[in-house]
Amino acid sequence: MQLLQYATSFMAISQLLFMALFYLAYYRRQLLGRLMAFYALCLMSYIASTIPEIDTGPRVFEFPFNMLAITAPALLWIITRYLFVDNPKIEKPIWAIIVLYIGLRAYGNLTGPHTGVAYLVLYESTQLIMLIFACHVVYTAVRGLGSDLVEPRRRFRVPFAITMGSIVAIIVGSGFFSLQDTWMTSVYIGSIFLFILFFNLATFRLHGDSMQLIDPVVEQSVPSLKSRMSEKDKDKPLVDRIHRVMESERLYAQPGLTIGMLASKVSMQEYRLRRLINQKLHYRNFNQYLNQYRIAEAARRLQEPGEAQVAISTIALDVGYASLSSFNKAFKELHGVTPTTFRSRATH
Repeated sequence: MQLLQYATSFMAISQLLFMALFYLAYYRRQLLGRLMAFYALCLMSYIASTIPEIDTGPRVFEFPFNMLAITAPALLWIITRYLFVDNPKIEKPIWAIIVLYIGLRAYGNLTGPHTGVAYLVLYESTQLIMLIFACHVVYTAVRGLGSDLVEPRRRFRVPFAITMGSIVAIIVGSGFFSLQDTWMTSVYIGSIFLFILFFNLATFRLHGDSMQLIDPVVEQSVPSLKSRMSEKDKDKPLVDRIHRVMESERLYAQPGLTIGMLASKVSMQEYRLRRLINQKLHYRNFNQYLNQYRIAEAARRLQEPGEAQVAISTIALDVGYASLSSFNKAFKELHGVTPTTFRSRATH
């Protein structure tokens, strides 16, 4: 039975090694490629720490392996943010939480074993934090599926969410109980091997389609709603039709408007509409595209003297936002100031 545990462990490590080498070979110049390779190393360290000879070996090997494994959930969360969130910004409190839980776990590993309150703080609480990070990885990957306009990234979301979220959740969840039996450990590591194998196959397939698998997030100017295409561009009439429908019917002001609904309005296949907005107008996300229309109308109304007495919340709802907070956030991203400040400057 111990032979089965060795076999599953080495199969999982081999797939993770392939994953690390793949990203270093094709995406080493991109930060996300290097982070994915490092994440694979973290998972390899975790699986290696379950091998009896290492688990009962010198502490000089055990501690670094444990710390790499503990870092995996936070590292995956950071990768997910940079991969699926356009212009991501990780707030300082999040960094503080990451440093805190890794620091607590490191202290616990160095000074353990612990019982009582110390065990609750140093182990159980950190396990819970890691589990929350893992769950949020899945949420982030799935949440933007419908509005993502970058086709390679959109196709990558589901395999990423299923495999990476599940792997980290399994690893973190195992920390709440002890795997004593060899066969249980073998099944546990074997499931990780299958998830990594599935992920590698999905990754290789997308890469084999000559697509840019990891679409780097770069700071760039805000795209323009008006197409700069040549009159000879065969897609220009289609893009003009999209603009015409959006503006004449004020579709952007419809709360909950999806790209599928817009595709139906302009009598176009959804995949083609995604490609046009992404490749011709240079928007990475459908919500970003809608925000341009919504904020443009809101800014115009905030500058009009006749609208001076209209509440900002009313304008936000009129242009399609479900809440004032989401309107304020979108407005500040485009204009650099809040709607209140923008109105104040425009009327003085």
